[in-house]
Amino acid sequence: MDKQSDGSPAPVPKDAREATPEQREQEELLEHQGDDPAAPGSQQSHDEIADESTR
Repeated sequence: MDKQSDGSPAPVPKDAREATPEQREQEELLEHQGDDPAAPGSQQSHDEIADESTR
């Protein structure tokens, strides 16, 4: 069984399909590990970027 950093066992969610807060945090880190914070448009959301697909 996994243990948290403080040594206590990881909490078990009521529904096993739900992620624990620790799993969500880990997933967020893994999803953005290759992101470049200085990339053009990286601070813009999908709604703020111009839609040029109708050219």
